[in-house]
Amino acid sequence: MSAVQDPGLQAERTRLAWSRTALATAALGALLLHGARSPVGLVCGGAVLLTAAGVLLRGIGRYRHIRRAVAAGRSVVDGSGSPMGLLVLLPAAAALIAVLTR
Repeated sequence: MSAVQDPGLQAERTRLAWSRTALATAALGALLLHGARSPVGLVCGGAVLLTAAGVLLRGIGRYRHIRRAVAAGRSVVDGSGSPMGLLVLLPAAAALIAVLTR
């Protein structure tokens, strides 16, 4: 049995994973804003919400880049792993700061 393989499915799954990550990050930001008792909490919640938007936009941009590269037969590597890793660590740091300054 031979299976028809769509070369775009991996990119689609990755885009969906980044969308879920952005949604979870936005939920964290909303919770931080809701429970904020100080300006630091508000800043941390806002930073997390902005991070969620950044993760969503970067995930969409990366998906489009991969689809174009696969269609053209080019490499999909663009070296954006480290900045995305740092971007994802920001909500954890902001939540920790918000909780510790309560």
